[in-house]
Amino acid sequence: MKDYPMNFEENQAMLELVAEYEQLLEQEQEIFLEEKSYFQLIEYFEEEHQFQRALEVVEHALRHYAYTVGFYIKKAELLIEEEQDAQALTVLDAALVFAPADPEIFLLRAEALAHLGLYDDALTLLDRIKHEADQDVLCDVYVCEAAVYELMDEQERAFYALQAALREDPRHQEALERIWLCVEATRRYEESVRLHEEILDIDPYSHLAWYNLGHAHAYLGNYNEAIEAYEFAYLSNEKFEYAYRDCAELCFEIKQYRKALHCYLELLDHTDADSDLHFCIGQCYQQLQAFDEARKHYTLALSLDHCNDEVLFCLGECYAENAEWKQAVRFYKRAIRLEDRREEYYAALGEAYFELGEWEKAETNFKKAIKMAPDQIQYQMQYTGFLIEMDRVEEALQTLQKAEEFALGAELLYCRVACLFALGRRQEAFYWLGEALAEDYNMHQALFELLPSLAYDSDVLALIANHAL
Repeated sequence: MKDYPMNFEENQAMLELVAEYEQLLEQEQEIFLEEKSYFQLIEYFEEEHQFQRALEVVEHALRHYAYTVGFYIKKAELLIEEEQDAQALTVLDAALVFAPADPEIFLLRAEALAHLGLYDDALTLLDRIKHEADQDVLCDVYVCEAAVYELMDEQERAFYALQAALREDPRHQEALERIWLCVEATRRYEESVRLHEEILDIDPYSHLAWYNLGHAHAYLGNYNEAIEAYEFAYLSNEKFEYAYRDCAELCFEIKQYRKALHCYLELLDHTDADSDLHFCIGQCYQQLQAFDEARKHYTLALSLDHCNDEVLFCLGECYAENAEWKQAVRFYKRAIRLEDRREEYYAALGEAYFELGEWEKAETNFKKAIKMAPDQIQYQMQYTGFLIEMDRVEEALQTLQKAEEFALGAELLYCRVACLFALGRRQEAFYWLGEALAEDYNMHQALFELLPSLAYDSDVLALIANHAL
């Protein structure tokens, strides 16, 4: 893949070459092109992931340029890509006749052997050429060695092979691209930090080194350092989409929503927006309570992907925040039609129906949420609050007893306390309130959400104050 996109003239010339090739094929004429044109066609079909078409071009090229080693190498690469490794070895044998010392042939041979499970043969071959290789070739040998170790599921050895490659050449693109997966598999985050800091001392504008450094810091919990590294990554390469996205995701995760939004908007300036990007921007605006802006981006996301249930749900949430309950119901229902196994969708729909005074529909959806996720206490709390509002407190207590079969926690205790106070069973309620406060004092606000009148009960407030000491 090219590092930079073709300009208009190059792109037009490439399309004309492809059209000429297709026309010759259609007319069943002998295809004879310059070597350069064949290589361009092969690269074009490779980039389009049409590997069989690329192989077809190689065959035509070899009919006219049987002594050009590059075509044999290309054919072997494509056969390996298509998992035809035994055939690739045969082609590489033919290439050796014309270029017996070409290191690329040996590297491909090692790769094919490894794919065939002949790991020792592959490593022996790599070890043999390692001692004769110059720096550029040596880096490629280490990268190939890492690929063999990865196939053997020996990730630590793969990590050290890639580290050796980068110590030889800190700018080696493939080694920089591959090493992160080894770091993640071996959890060698501290070593990754040291390695990439060394690389950045030599090449401070290496966007991949900054990106890998950001990953390592993120996994170590050094979030500020990770964010700074990701920022340097996309400042070093303004088209490096992964750095923008990972930086934004980390900022969002640690609730730095404005910073996350800034990253996503920066990315929007450098790439064609897709549904996912607009969705992420919408989520940032939603967290910042800019619901109109959030809705605008969710709507754009939906126009690019009509079947995204999460976007529909979030649109419903935005309307709910503005108390536009009928619109909220509309979008929640559309989300459920696309994905009917998300308990939070039913809980939200139940809340919207409750606000509209449609009690039966509200209850149906609260029950669906609980049935889908009986261990998720928040849905039980929501349903308890609903039953208290409906003056069905005894029923709420019975439901809580059933809920305790699936989950335990201070939340359920506070639900029980609210029910007991609502029934006037104050002595029992105070006993359980003491138990709940002892288990999780910080949860006591849930009590006031379930039964707001308790916020003015002096005895309740006194007991809570005593537990705060």
